[in-house]
Amino acid sequence: MNSIEKMAYSPIETAGALGLCLNSVYKMLRRGQLNGVRVDRKILVPRAELERLLHLDGPDSPTNATPTEM
Repeated sequence: MNSIEKMAYSPIETAGALGLCLNSVYKMLRRGQLNGVRVDRKILVPRAELERLLHLDGPDSPTNATPTEM
């Protein structure tokens, strides 16, 4: 059976992934530091937004860095 990778996360899942409290995630969403998408009454944070926030989407991402660059 194939597992489907999530494309977006709830605020509580986002908080867990970033190691932040839920209130911090909501503040970041309100301030525009973190972009969310409203689907009906639910807010979702796209996976690409988390990667952007953590700089995991570019050539200087930590996965491409040597230990001295981190």
